[in-house]
Amino acid sequence: MIKILGQSTYYQFLMFLRIKQAVFFSLIFPLFLFLVFGSLWGTDNPDYIPFILSGIIGMTIASDGLFAIGPVVKEYYASGLIKYLRKLPFNILWHFTGLILSRIISLVFIISLLCLLARFIFDYTVTSAQVVNLVLGTFIGLFLFSFMGLVVTFSGIKHNTSTGLINLVYFVMLFTSKAFYTIGDYNSIINLIGNILPLNAILNILRGEGFHASILAWLLFSMAIFYYLFNRIKFSR
Repeated sequence: MIKILGQSTYYQFLMFLRIKQAVFFSLIFPLFLFLVFGSLWGTDNPDYIPFILSGIIGMTIASDGLFAIGPVVKEYYASGLIKYLRKLPFNILWHFTGLILSRIISLVFIISLLCLLARFIFDYTVTSAQVVNLVLGTFIGLFLFSFMGLVVTFSGIKHNTSTGLINLVYFVMLFTSKAFYTIGDYNSIINLIGNILPLNAILNILRGEGFHASILAWLLFSMAIFYYLFNRIKFSR
């Protein structure tokens, strides 16, 4: 089983590298945003650099999980490949775990580049404890948002509404979160929504502010719903 997981991770990673658009939004765009936000508000406020660093990483984790993992199922469905995934000699969750792990590899690389930019552009050195928090948050967050993306995709796969639903989920999470600034301090309703949704909880891990039990609830719920929808889906051909 470990061999199967390793091979799945490897081939999924190679497929990602061949998609130029995915490489741009997963690699170039986060680096660009970090440079822009850091230059605008981090020059006179050094404390903002680690804040926006973790915020950009959290944004990238959510984006990768929802947009890079979730829509894969739509392609499987359109091509008819999803019918054969049901007949694999191992649990389907192993296949998607390999896909998620391939994204973790690329995210660790992106985090490394962001930390290097923080050091050489903004003179901020990430500590070893912060590195542990960033890796832990990346691992947990990508699994969580990936299965959320899979659930959203399956819920609208037959009516071709999954893309709009994923956009809605992503931007509501992002703009009610504390990824770029603590917007919840100025509006109690936005603060409540942001704290219910999982992005703030992942940001807390990235920033070393503790682990909230809601993360486990979101993860288990998303995995269970995905597994249920996958086994219930009907094919028209």
